[in-house]
Amino acid sequence: MPYSRREFLTLAGHVGLGSALLPQQVIAAPDRPNPFLQHGYAPVVDELSVDNLAVRGEVPREISGTYLRNGPNPAYPPISYTYPFDGDGMVHGLTFDGGKVAYRNRFVLTAGLRADRRAGRTIYGGLMNPIVPDPRFVPPDGDSSRFKNVANINVVRHAGRILALYEGNLPYELSPTLETKGLYDFAGKLRGAMTAHPKFDPVSGEMLMFRYSLRPPFLVFYTVDAAGAVVREVPIDTGASFMVHDFVFTNRHVVFFLCPVVFDIAGAQQGKPFLAWQPERGTRIAVLRRDGTGSVQWIEDGPYFVYHFMNAHEDSGRITVDYVQHGAFFTASGAPSTLWRAVLDLGAGSVKRTQLDERMGEFPRIDSARAGANNRYGWLPVSAKGDAPEAFGALARYDLQTGKTAVHEFGAGREVDEPVFVPRPGGKGEGEGWIMTYVYDRATDGSVCAVLDAIDLERPPVAEIVMPRRVPHGLHGNWLA
Repeated sequence: MPYSRREFLTLAGHVGLGSALLPQQVIAAPDRPNPFLQHGYAPVVDELSVDNLAVRGEVPREISGTYLRNGPNPAYPPISYTYPFDGDGMVHGLTFDGGKVAYRNRFVLTAGLRADRRAGRTIYGGLMNPIVPDPRFVPPDGDSSRFKNVANINVVRHAGRILALYEGNLPYELSPTLETKGLYDFAGKLRGAMTAHPKFDPVSGEMLMFRYSLRPPFLVFYTVDAAGAVVREVPIDTGASFMVHDFVFTNRHVVFFLCPVVFDIAGAQQGKPFLAWQPERGTRIAVLRRDGTGSVQWIEDGPYFVYHFMNAHEDSGRITVDYVQHGAFFTASGAPSTLWRAVLDLGAGSVKRTQLDERMGEFPRIDSARAGANNRYGWLPVSAKGDAPEAFGALARYDLQTGKTAVHEFGAGREVDEPVFVPRPGGKGEGEGWIMTYVYDRATDGSVCAVLDAIDLERPPVAEIVMPRRVPHGLHGNWLA
C-alpha cells in the first residue's frame, strides 16, 4: 500500500538527491492508481491568465503584491512517479491590487520539459526509476541527464530575480510574468546546486544559502549580498555526505543540523540503501559565524531528522531553534512530525530539546521581518480530527511567548497547504497582517486561497479567493510585496 501524504512526508521527506533510493512502498502498486496523481494531487496541464477572480468575503484593499507558490505537476503522463520528486515545477501566482485578484500559472520550462515537449510525451523516468532520455529529442537544449532538474520545490525573489529552486541542481530564473529565462548560476559563482531553502536577512538584505554534495567539500555555505553577488563561500568539513534540506540563522551565526542520513556509496555497492538512516551516528549540530571567521563549533545530540525549521535567535551565548522534528527517516518506527525547540548553549557545548506541541504538522512559517530574531508567533499546518490520512486539515498559530495555540479547522474534506505571511502595509507589530494558504475541497474538487487574520486565526477567513480551477497540492512559496 502506498504511503499517505503525511506518512510520506514523515518517513521520506520531500526532496533530496538520494531520493532515487526511497523505499519501493512509495510507488503505487501496478493494480492501483498512484495516490499522488489523484484528487488534490492530480496535475493540471493548462496555463491560465485570469483577471478579477471571484471572492467570498472581501479582500482587504491594502493587500498589494503577489503570492507565488511552486510545486510538482507532471506535464505529461509519467513513466514512473513518486510525489513530489518527479513532477515538473509549476508556479502559481496570485496578484493583489485594490481588492481585486488576478491569477497566472506557468510551468517552469526546464531543459527536461523542453525535451519532453519535442517528443510530445515524457522521455524521462524519475528518481526512483531513472531512464536515459531518447537522444533524438534532447538536442539542442534538452537535459541529457536521466535525472531531470524539475525546479519544483520553492520560488523566491532576491535582488530583483525570481528563482525556481530544486536543491539537486541550479535554480531557474523566471520573469515577473512567470516565463522561464533559463538556469542561473550567480555569474558563475555557484557550482553544482543550490538549496531550496535560502534564508533572507531582513536587516542586511543578504540571502544565505548552501549546497550539499556527494564529494568533498560535502557542505558549503554561501552569502549573497543585497545586490545579488556571492560575497562569501565557506566549506564545512562534515566528514561524510549528509542530506541537509534546511538550516537557520541568527544575527551572528548559521546553524546546520546534520541528522544521521548519509549518502553511503560503499553500502550501495553492496546492495544497501544509497541514502541510509544511520542512527548510531546521532545528530551533529554545526554552528559557524556568518562572517566566515573562526572554526565550526560542533554539538552532539541523539538521532532524529529535520526537514524544516521555523526560526532561530540568540541571546547571552544561547541559540534557540524552533523546528519540526521527525523521529526517524525511512522507517515507520519514528515518532510523527511535531513542533520542537532546541536551545544550544555555546559555552557548554550542549543542547536541550523540548517538544512544543503534540499535533502532527509540517511546513512552518513566521513573519519574515522576524527571521533570525526572537519571534513571538509561528504558523504550521497540522492534523485535525477526522482528517483524511493524506492531508492536513487545520492551521495552527503558536504564541511562543505565552505558550498558547490558536487553531483554525477548515472543515471536513478540506486540505490545507503551506501558509505564507502577508504583512499589513505600514504595520509595525509582529504578525500584523494576514495568512494565506491554498485549500483544496474534496467535495467540489476545487481550490480557494484562504485569507485569514494572522493573529486572530480562529475567526472565519477574511476572504476566500475562488480559483478558476483546482491548484494541486504543492510545496513552498513566498509573498512578493
